[in-house]
Amino acid sequence: MSVTDNTIAETKQSTTPTCSNNGTHSEGYTGAFEGPEKLLEMWFAPNAQAAKLVNQAGKLSDEDFDQWSEVRDGLRCVPRAVWRDMLDLVHCQVLNTLCNEHLDSYLLSESSFFVYPHKLVLKTCGTTTLLYAIPRILEIARAYLGVVGAYQVFYSRKNFMFPDQQEELHSSWEREVRYLDEFFPEGSAYLIGKTNRDHWHLYLSGPYDTSAMQTAAENAAMLDGALLGQTIASDLDHGYTARAAHDEDTDPVHGLGSAAAIGADTTVEILMTGLDPDRMRLMYIDGIGAEEGSRGGKAVERASGIADIYPESSTDSFLFSPCGFSLNGLQGDGYYTIHVTPEAHCSYASFETNVSNDRAIDLLNPAGVKNLVEQVTRVFGPRFVTVTVFKARNDSLPNHTTNTSPARGGYKAVDRVLYEFDHYWLRYGYYVRSD
Repeated sequence: MSVTDNTIAETKQSTTPTCSNNGTHSEGYTGAFEGPEKLLEMWFAPNAQAAKLVNQAGKLSDEDFDQWSEVRDGLRCVPRAVWRDMLDLVHCQVLNTLCNEHLDSYLLSESSFFVYPHKLVLKTCGTTTLLYAIPRILEIARAYLGVVGAYQVFYSRKNFMFPDQQEELHSSWEREVRYLDEFFPEGSAYLIGKTNRDHWHLYLSGPYDTSAMQTAAENAAMLDGALLGQTIASDLDHGYTARAAHDEDTDPVHGLGSAAAIGADTTVEILMTGLDPDRMRLMYIDGIGAEEGSRGGKAVERASGIADIYPESSTDSFLFSPCGFSLNGLQGDGYYTIHVTPEAHCSYASFETNVSNDRAIDLLNPAGVKNLVEQVTRVFGPRFVTVTVFKARNDSLPNHTTNTSPARGGYKAVDRVLYEFDHYWLRYGYYVRSD
């Protein structure tokens, strides 16, 4: 059965929800938009097999049943109404959903949301308040998975174009870190790259020994009415962080909190600014001559060359009015997502992927990453490119001498950094087109 046959896309052609104050949608559009996203990834178990539903705490409705209902487990069993309630805290809405046997994806009015049995990835742009979702996400994980705390947490973002337009929580990196530390006291914050140029912020917490998190059976006994509420309130007072693993458990090869327990986990992000104005005309309704919504999104995929990056994937895309484009793609147990702000004075595009089963793009091979970067930059023609490669340390040291810059187009490496964390490698590169 093909990937397309294995996927359900629910398309809603209704009016696009109002975006945040500087949105790209018809309603609320001001002509400027904060493209660089806030990216939150929260794990509640080291892998999908370790995440089991212990309590169907919310009532399922017809929208929660599809051909994948029998294979869903863990966080994928959370009703969609519960996720929408969480997303309201962030100030974004669900436009479409795309599902397969491994994960569920939600295309949002401001970027994307992906749900696996054991983890979730939430990426939001504009003036969204992403970090306010953390307490609610932790409550959901406790109610459905029976876990207290997160197994590991990643939060990252590029420097903002319009930091003064952000809500107070996201008005500075220092404020964001203080807020994250309230929930994850043993977390670590990093600023990567040159502070007087484009740079990247990163916050890490965990992984933690799963034996330190209360067992599902113990938690299931507490999932009853007032006792659950009392326990959640207590956890909020003390922070939602599981006990860090002992030194022998955090060995990067053998420990329960190690990359070996996590398994293969590689994510590549390509963040681009100074996009080619001619190519960006395709991201305008008037420029491509297509209607707002999913049909317009498909037209952009074909005309721009985006459809050629992962030709075997299933995609869900959306063209906004008067401009802007978003896409979620699924291939096997991996996802990729694209978001484009085409206006010349604030042009920005992001591409993120963890697809590991593509024949042409091998993320475990530096040459494969280089090939991916070349394909993506051909689509958007950026002047400035930031590339991050995050890889679990269950393999040999990545070849940090390999240049991940796009070979075509005359790009010069301005900044290249290799970070070695306890359980992950990070390769960061910042490139500028020299013409």
